[in-house]
Amino acid sequence: MIGENYFQEMSEAAVLFLDRNSEKVYFCNPAAAAMLGRPAKKIQGLGWRDALGVSGETELPLAGAVRSGFRAALSPMLLHPSGVGDLVAGGYLFPQLQDGREAMVLLLFSLASGQDRQFAPDLGTGDVVAVLGIDDPDYVTLPDNADIARLMIDIRFSLQQIVPSPDDVGMPVGSTIPIVLRDTTIDQGQDISRALLSHLTPLVDGGARIRIGLAQCHEGDSPLAVLIAANNALLRLQRVASGELIAAASERDCQSLAAGAAGAEGIFGQAYSGHGSQAFLASLATLAADPQHAPDYLWRVIALILDQPGVFAAAFYRRRFDDGFECVSAGLAADSAATPASEKQLPRELRQLARKIDSAQLRKLDVIASAKSPATVFSLRRYEHLLGFIALQYDKEAGTGSARFSPNVSALHHLATQLSSFADWRQAGDVPELPQVAAPRPVEERIDGYVGDNMEGAIDQAIFLSRLDVPVAIIGPRGTGKLYVAKVIHQETGAEPDQLVSVDCREFRSRKDALNRIARVLERSAGKTLVFKSPHLMNPDAQLKLARQIGSRVLADTSPPRYLPAARIIALFPDNLEYLVRHGGLNDRLASVFAAYPIRVPPIKDRKRAVLRWAHKILAQEASRRDRRVIGFTPDAEQAMLQHDWPGNISEMRQCIVSALDKTEKEWLTPVDLGIFKGLSATGSGVPGQKRAYLQVLVETQPEEEAYSPTTLEELGVALGEALHSLLQLEAIKPLGAWLDDEVILAVCERFRDNMRAAADFLQTKPRNIGRWMPKVLSRDHERSASSLWQTPRRLIRQWVREAAPTTQPPQQLLEALLLSHVVNQCQGLSVADRARIMGVSTPTYHKRLQEFLEQ
Repeated sequence: MIGENYFQEMSEAAVLFLDRNSEKVYFCNPAAAAMLGRPAKKIQGLGWRDALGVSGETELPLAGAVRSGFRAALSPMLLHPSGVGDLVAGGYLFPQLQDGREAMVLLLFSLASGQDRQFAPDLGTGDVVAVLGIDDPDYVTLPDNADIARLMIDIRFSLQQIVPSPDDVGMPVGSTIPIVLRDTTIDQGQDISRALLSHLTPLVDGGARIRIGLAQCHEGDSPLAVLIAANNALLRLQRVASGELIAAASERDCQSLAAGAAGAEGIFGQAYSGHGSQAFLASLATLAADPQHAPDYLWRVIALILDQPGVFAAAFYRRRFDDGFECVSAGLAADSAATPASEKQLPRELRQLARKIDSAQLRKLDVIASAKSPATVFSLRRYEHLLGFIALQYDKEAGTGSARFSPNVSALHHLATQLSSFADWRQAGDVPELPQVAAPRPVEERIDGYVGDNMEGAIDQAIFLSRLDVPVAIIGPRGTGKLYVAKVIHQETGAEPDQLVSVDCREFRSRKDALNRIARVLERSAGKTLVFKSPHLMNPDAQLKLARQIGSRVLADTSPPRYLPAARIIALFPDNLEYLVRHGGLNDRLASVFAAYPIRVPPIKDRKRAVLRWAHKILAQEASRRDRRVIGFTPDAEQAMLQHDWPGNISEMRQCIVSALDKTEKEWLTPVDLGIFKGLSATGSGVPGQKRAYLQVLVETQPEEEAYSPTTLEELGVALGEALHSLLQLEAIKPLGAWLDDEVILAVCERFRDNMRAAADFLQTKPRNIGRWMPKVLSRDHERSASSLWQTPRRLIRQWVREAAPTTQPPQQLLEALLLSHVVNQCQGLSVADRARIMGVSTPTYHKRLQEFLEQ
């Protein structure tokens, strides 16, 4: 017979005996009853599935082992015992013949519960949980290995510097780290993970590998269920064979087996044994380290240490230049709260031990203690660079050895990393900069002009034409730097920078407005350079009148006739003059005026050598505008920029950088921030193209290129449809219509800078309305910036506003009609209230706009 004391020596393990034939529980010990939340008598007689609360896919590993009767180590399983809530358990299953009955003995250990914030973070529908793990088949990656602990802390710091929200990076657990990617699809999560791997891979050396398991939170999923799904994905990756079919015995076989055993449970492997130290590390990570207030940070750490059970006194000692140590912060435990103390007020045993410590000991040992003394010293070093140490003295009742509180290697390395950001500690320990993945390229602040790119000869042509008094046409797609070429012509003449006058022909609201503005500019143009942006968008009469004045060099509507003042005249066109005459509304007389000396500016995709230098120039400009310190781009961000085609050219690049700076406060930008992380591999290299034989290339018929190129408005319509489709896949509701209005307002204000009257005219409203809208617009900015599905529409909206001429209807209405058409086509399964929420309006307003849309 089996009594309650049968497994008394295994009081921490839940023990259940299962009958192999009936698959029912016929015995459970008190630990099993406590874990499953039922009296033992009510558990006995239940099927093991009902007792554990498992079903579906979660029961498969255990069900197969029970039927087969084999011994099996169980991976972490999600249990739903009645009345207890979700919990994760792991353990072992083995057969045993008991009282003539074939039984399976199930040993279970609780690994995590839904009440543990480390394993149950706040998740929303559509969020993705990533579990990052490191494994090395040639190395024993035991969870308590000091090198692994330090490496995981370094990886966490690097992740915090590239993940949009540092709070979404969890604390290391063994050789794993949980990460939350907010409002992201699985495909986007995989792209982000590739960017993370590209950024982190240089941190590890040898045969170590970083892998990431992903799982998405759907409606009704618990955080623990999503985490265990991501952990299972990671474990599956780590157990995949390397491809070898035959292997000979090796001296490293035992090491590899030990490494596999240590990481068999993934993120749950250290949940039970390291709970106390993990709690202290989690609390330590919440303390903000401000380099301007180092003493405040030290005292908060002292107070946290004194709050641990059994600690009576604590002190920070910093290394001096003479290799000695000085006390810089200390405190004593009190009944109510910790109190600051000077070194003389510290206990005598602690001061005596601190005086005996030398640098050689601290470089070799993490902990220095004596069995005869209640004081202990913990080394603060970043690998070989010694910063100082922490000295603790315990109460006499605190016990000895493992019974005392002791910060683990992870906590000590975290502290040393934070302290190395303080100038006095960095100098004391002679610590190099925080080791990052690969040194990001600094912002090149001394770059002038177009950063050394000749634009395929356009700059040379501009310098030559600056010596001639002729009208010049600069032709190129939007955002290629045409205005810069005009500035080169202006600068080569020796004129002052303020003598260049830019006339944006898109801003003319009528024929009269265009004629009056052009007449004023031409009359005051003596010694200046006039740059007409997109003159083909003007009224035909205004184009013809401008062409006559430039061609004849005589001002119109003057009596007596007067010659045109000596001025250089340049026009910027988005396409060939012949094409614009046929399809773009350009007057043939105006085209003939500028046709003699066209300068063609190629798109940025044809000038790959200038991509990074352009990006650094824009980053320096935008960082200066925000008065922010920015180091530059990470290596994987530079790789992504080189692979990107930049269909919007330099304008798109600027918008990506501006958006990235708005989304993150980090000191360098990553492909995740820029939104261009497609095509990255785990090593940061691009996806190689398919190689073809030389002769095959010669005999292949080159496909004819399509002449059609979509307009920005058409691209925006497609992007809005894709954003809505992604939203429906996530089963989420976001106010896309309100976001659309917000982006239009912000883009118009950016286009017209501080001229609120011009911005209001473009929006066809009153200036005071913009001021009334702006608080709500800014209040939604963080939500818009954090949404990955909104980044492409956001860029295209700003691009369209920069290029658009004044429209007959308010631009918000024009773009809302695009979104509404997609809502009508894609949201047939949603209620009217949900459709109105997507449009960002009330239900009656939605009905009204829908009726107007259908009538049109």
